Amino acid sequence: MMGFDAAQHLRILPLEGARNWCPTELSVRQLFSHVLDIFGKPNRKFFQTLALFAKDEAEKKQLQSIVENSKEGAALYRDLTHDFAHHADVLKKFASARPPIEHLLQMMPVLKPRSYSIASSPLMHPDKIQLCVVLVDWTVESTKELRLGECTGYMRTQKPGAQIMCAVRSSAIVLPEEPSKPVIMAGMGTGLAPWRAVTQERVMQARQGIKVGKCMLFFGARYKQEWLYREEFEGYEKEGVLQMHTAFSREQARKIYVQHKIVEAGFDVAERMLNEGGHFYVCGSARQVPEDIYTAMKEVMMAHQRCAEEDAEAILSNLKMEGRYTVEAWS
Repeated sequence: MMGFDAAQHLRILPLEGARNWCPTELSVRQLFSHVLDIFGKPNRKFFQTLALFAKDEAEKKQLQSIVENSKEGAALYRDLTHDFAHHADVLKKFASARPPIEHLLQMMPVLKPRSYSIASSPLMHPDKIQLCVVLVDWTVESTKELRLGECTGYMRTQKPGAQIMCAVRSSAIVLPEEPSKPVIMAGMGTGLAPWRAVTQERVMQARQGIKVGKCMLFFGARYKQEWLYREEFEGYEKEGVLQMHTAFSREQARKIYVQHKIVEAGFDVAERMLNEGGHFYVCGSARQVPEDIYTAMKEVMMAHQRCAEEDAEAILSNLKMEGRYTVEAWS
């Protein structure tokens, strides 16, 4: 579509202040398949620069209207955003705008690594790393085309035994040094992943005869059928290591969320955090989950300590400074 030769060999000499990292030698195919985020969402700067290369006056005017945020441009940008248009969609729509490769390198961001929480304990699975990943997919309304997320779509196409590029990074989640300290975990959907790892760690310690603190797990989803690893977690409950609290928001007329379950179990939560040296962890979407959980925890502290809101906030602030209130959120 762009008129490039996929096999052409490129030698990249980055200028001072270059926006993107790029290998110094690669093919055009490698540039578009491994480096540039061609299926990422374009920002307004992309449209502004693209307008400079539009040879068709009508297309140039449309691109400029997006940048200027005129009534016409705002409507066009809204339509593109609603359809989750990516860089390739925009280049296809504005066929007269064909920036050379050296400009595309500056106009598009590079692909970013996708991070997933490890969903298994090395004590239980010493030679494996397990993940809990939901396939990102959606249908473009205007074309009825099914699209998949960049990374999850890639993983879906891989066959067992395939080798992929990955790296392990340290987590923000640090377990108590003493296994006897309680842990309280809250997660929604695949936010359950790190808490499965933590629970497995505690289960294995208990099986080895180590005294472990009680694990409280608050899990939320829309429906019971979305309860991930249900049988496994029910088994851990029978072993006496885990106490589950589930919230399925669409299973009843009144929506019930994890934060409601935390308030319901407020006495036990406060006892374990304030009197037993427990650690509290949250994993979920950065949009609203951490704030909703924080509000619930504040309510718990106010009720348990019979204190004002500012005093409850001070308690939670101290827990965070002590490393006993940890949030792992994604956007």
